[in-house]
Amino acid sequence: MAMTRFSIAAPLLAFAMLLFAPVASLQASEVSYRVVGVASNDVLNVRDRIGVSGSTIIGILPPGTGGIVWTGQQGRANDGGLWYRIIHPRIPSGGWVNARFLREEASAAPPVTSAEPPGSLFKDHTAHQQSYRVVGVAANDVLNIRSGPGISHGIVGMLPPDARNVRITGRIRTLGSGAVWVELRSAALPDNLGWVNGRFLDRMP
Repeated sequence: MAMTRFSIAAPLLAFAMLLFAPVASLQASEVSYRVVGVASNDVLNVRDRIGVSGSTIIGILPPGTGGIVWTGQQGRANDGGLWYRIIHPRIPSGGWVNARFLREEASAAPPVTSAEPPGSLFKDHTAHQQSYRVVGVAANDVLNIRSGPGISHGIVGMLPPDARNVRITGRIRTLGSGAVWVELRSAALPDNLGWVNGRFLDRMP
């Protein structure tokens, strides 16, 4: 894929200040990707649609850029190349890149904040009456909110790493992996509902 130099101004400050948004960056519980196979003096172009022909460059990712989230959307270009739709703070609205320039990067497990069994915070019958805060998410990261329990569901919003006063509905789902997902309630979300991995929530003191 031919690389073209391109410069844009990304509204990072506005993105960081949003409490909820229709798209988001990395969630610490998810697999993330890094730019590979791009020369040190080049960039990976992010485009508004699949393929080079007929598409427009909407952003760039320098070589080695990490913390890229694949939204789950993919497609084939006319030349047969596989493309992913990705999200990154440099491109908060998302865009398309050739998948061969992405490589999965290892993500560290978040710190254990409680000795209680997984999900026990949310199994109390008064759990939905409590307020929660986001924990275990890096300061330059976000916690994705999804349309259902698990990363196979689409991103519908996000919580910043210092979010507080998060409210839940009381519904939880334990996946085969053992991860406990929790349903949130917010007027800023589609249908006022969304799901996050419960390991990134803790009760507020």
